[in-house]
Amino acid sequence: MNTDPHRQFMAIYEAESNAIFRFCLLRVSEKEQALDLTQETFTRLWQTLQAGQEMTNARAFVFTVARRLIIDWYRKKKPVSLESFTDEESGESYDPPDESGLERMMDASEGRMLIESIGKIGPSYREAVYLRFVEDLSPPEIAEILGISTNAASVRITRGLEELRKVSGFDHTHHET
Repeated sequence: MNTDPHRQFMAIYEAESNAIFRFCLLRVSEKEQALDLTQETFTRLWQTLQAGQEMTNARAFVFTVARRLIIDWYRKKKPVSLESFTDEESGESYDPPDESGLERMMDASEGRMLIESIGKIGPSYREAVYLRFVEDLSPPEIAEILGISTNAASVRITRGLEELRKVSGFDHTHHET
């Protein structure tokens, strides 16, 4: 199917831009950097469409690009200590960006606790659980994004949920009597 790249880009952008921004924001915790990463993700999408390259799953493609850009950003970034989250001259502490989409997502206390709990589980599980339950991606899409088999993605989701239940206090398999 030969589709107009501009139309194809706009459809993908409309469908995925908010999710890609949230994905970036939750990983870098800086609104401007998340916006830059989102913009670069869609710049790469545009370049791919303009080059006429075949794309079987646009959603997996943009999440994969965003994930790789985030990894590259962290590799280039100097190590950060906890003290750097406080501006020593002014004494002001770091505040996460106030983004309406993120704010709505974390409005309920259960939602805040769950998002915080996802941040406490192992990194290989964290991404799989986030992509599955926050972004509603399928295990095959998650496998494509993470560069692993569908079976490995399913295992990471399952084990991530087990770990999430433990860190969030919802692990009902170990009752004390």
